Amino acid sequence: MTEINEGIEELSEVELDASVDISDSENEGDHFIDPAKGEWYIVQCYSNHEYKVRARIETILEEKKYDGFLYRVLVPEEETVEIKNNKRYERTSKIFPGYVFVQMEYNDQVFFEIRSLPGVAKFIGSKDRPTPVTESEILKVLHKVGDKTKKIDVDFEEGEIIKVISGPFRGYTGSISEIHGDRGKLKSMISIFGRETPVELDFDQVEKVVK
Repeated sequence: MTEINEGIEELSEVELDASVDISDSENEGDHFIDPAKGEWYIVQCYSNHEYKVRARIETILEEKKYDGFLYRVLVPEEETVEIKNNKRYERTSKIFPGYVFVQMEYNDQVFFEIRSLPGVAKFIGSKDRPTPVTESEILKVLHKVGDKTKKIDVDFEEGEIIKVISGPFRGYTGSISEIHGDRGKLKSMISIFGRETPVELDFDQVEKVVK
């Protein structure tokens, strides 16, 4: 469970606002944590089987086979924007590849049925009983799922020369001094009237200068 804990700890770098209502996410209700309804457990899946496993558990939920024991299933995702070669690509990616989160009351029958589903490797925990995720850890995950801010990945590097292609500084060139991926911005030292001036620009306002 170490890698999952490390991943959740990364989410905690952003301080949680106690006033945030997770149920306001797009799938309202799906990600709401109700302490009266069991605990969250982590299912480890074989590579690229997360959505298939989720679909199979959703089928069990729809059949109400374990009504009162099995509540929700979640594959935590985030929206990302990749800017590469001056082109913008949007995609949805899994926050914890290889894992599915299940909210349930521990029950031997539920445990064995989910563990026996095609694509499931194991529950995280001991061989005979899974270990629930702590409330503070699952809140970090749910907060991240409810956060619709898109993560931005870029192929810019500090020191690279860029050209401004839009805005008031269009046509100017300069070197990158800072990159702020979380805000989708960078700072460039641009020569204006013979004096280098730091200018903040959006990623889509610039392009790399091909040498």
